[in-house]
Amino acid sequence: MRRSCVAVVLAALSVGVRSYDNVPQVTVAQGALQGHYLTSRKGRQFVGFQGVPYAKPPLGEMRFRSPETPDSWPGVREATQYAHICIQRSIFAKQVDITGSEDCLYLNVFTPRVSVDPDGKLDVMVWFHGGGFVSGAGSFYGPEHLLDEDIVLVTVNYRLGPIGFLSTGDAAAPGNFGLKDQVAALRWVHDNIEVFGGNSESVTLFGESAGGSSVHYHMLSPLSRGLFHRGISQSGTALCTWALAANGSSEQQAKKLATLLDCPTKPNTDLVECLRTKDAADIIATDKQFMEWHVDPLIPFKPVTEPAGMQDVFLHAEPMQLLQQSPHPIPWLTGINSGDGALKAAPIYEKAELVAELNAEFERVAPITMFYGEVTAPNVAAEISQRIRAFYFKEQPIGNETLHKVVDMYTDSFFLRAADEAVRIQLSRNLLAGHDASIYYYYFAYRGPHSFSELFGDPTRDFGVCHADELIYLFPSARIFGNFTATLEEEQMADCLIHMWTNFARTG
Repeated sequence: MRRSCVAVVLAALSVGVRSYDNVPQVTVAQGALQGHYLTSRKGRQFVGFQGVPYAKPPLGEMRFRSPETPDSWPGVREATQYAHICIQRSIFAKQVDITGSEDCLYLNVFTPRVSVDPDGKLDVMVWFHGGGFVSGAGSFYGPEHLLDEDIVLVTVNYRLGPIGFLSTGDAAAPGNFGLKDQVAALRWVHDNIEVFGGNSESVTLFGESAGGSSVHYHMLSPLSRGLFHRGISQSGTALCTWALAANGSSEQQAKKLATLLDCPTKPNTDLVECLRTKDAADIIATDKQFMEWHVDPLIPFKPVTEPAGMQDVFLHAEPMQLLQQSPHPIPWLTGINSGDGALKAAPIYEKAELVAELNAEFERVAPITMFYGEVTAPNVAAEISQRIRAFYFKEQPIGNETLHKVVDMYTDSFFLRAADEAVRIQLSRNLLAGHDASIYYYYFAYRGPHSFSELFGDPTRDFGVCHADELIYLFPSARIFGNFTATLEEEQMADCLIHMWTNFARTG
């Protein structure tokens, strides 16, 4: 197990607490909450408060606007069930139906204790889920593993797809609403977490994929300053090609959405007002109209740089520019999985016709599926495609023999290049500015019996250590892969990873 652990290379006082008939209760700014007792992986009792509102429901006129402080409630609010997930269709899990609700801005808090403790407050970890800014939910990530440790865990829902990331490039709909939801959740945590035993001065953000990019964005955004103290970005940074809309592309996507839903395309105020009258499910259901090859491009509505001079701007310049100026000097842990690119390779290799099309039409498909077609002229994109093909495949046709080369191509394009560049730039800026904030860069290469490649596509082949595979050890996975009993080695890997992540949350 020592070798497995080394595969991950690394270079929470409570107030306002009441108890009635042994049912845990706390009082937050908006009112009293009643939680319930849960049991961790190793049999430890802890307390859960689920479906807690951190912002007003973003309905009607609140659609395509920044979140607002939630209303108070009378009496005691029961917080023992997860709230609705944000409305979505998951192309990653090959989900056919649209599920969830627009009334979804809720979070969940899990804590070992809601009582005054002589040892002091607990460190807090806030989880932002992945899913390409189009799918996912805080409730997908159970607390049973991490609550073996003395930390307070918060998991968060935020708006997704065009509901969360539509942008007209101006004040009509500046964009980044999903990221601003996350900021609202962080403000709620800052104001309330001490009643759950947590320390508002020791908050670590962590997330995977789009959640990892979100964490890195918070390190660059002025809206998030002072609300957290450490960051963990798993397989995602702000420099990922899929994590930022190309200049001008968000406005075109907004106009296309308007056309699909019989709304005016100008002026932008009319476009947005019309879209506010449409059913949220109808808005989400346009996703297939944006796909050009298979399910690509994966993320039609992305984070954007916002117009200068407006209030509540989350991202006022491109991430590269902000990174080169003054990243938030806090300890940062980031890295990738060795086979992250299986996220794309597995669904391609599930269907022989897609492999054949990737081979025969590489110059057309590659710019779509790897996003560089959005930011380059056609002749430049063609040259890039030729050079990519020559580098990874030489003269070899793309087929079964090149499966792992396809995995490598997507790993590099989607994750590794961005992680490597972000680490190098951020480290150099920290050193230049005299900051001693540590950066830890990991490489996760442990392959257990199960892999997320089974869910993303072909379940019959070994694609290596797929995107999201580390989540198998940080969070309960039986609900994902069916009933199975973890092996001793998997339990040891879970212990290893959980110890490293929670130790970083305590110490940086």
